[in-house]
Amino acid sequence: MYNYAKTSTYKIGKIILHFCVDITASKTAALLGMNRNTINHWYGIFRKAIYAHQMKECEKMFGEAELDESYFGVRRVRGYHGKLKRGRGTLKQPVFGILKRGMGWCILKSFQTARR
Repeated sequence: MYNYAKTSTYKIGKIILHFCVDITASKTAALLGMNRNTINHWYGIFRKAIYAHQMKECEKMFGEAELDESYFGVRRVRGYHGKLKRGRGTLKQPVFGILKRGMGWCILKSFQTARR
């Protein structure tokens, strides 16, 4: 992944640490004294690696599994005094999950829009 990178392995390790702790790219760039675009590039590499790993794990799944969808987000929107929406029309983030009980792992996928 980083054999030909101009960034040292020490800095890459620090970037990985900040990525795992869920620190934004701009804050990571400020803390490490690097350019934000470089940090965004490395964050993209990490996300692609995680996605590739999850797709390999997803291919292994066969047999019986549980499927469910849920919406995550704030309970109410500040400043909004009307009737609160429920279901698809909310401002919440839709998430789809697959649970494999025998193997003890779960796959989650979030969507930007929830259309029929």
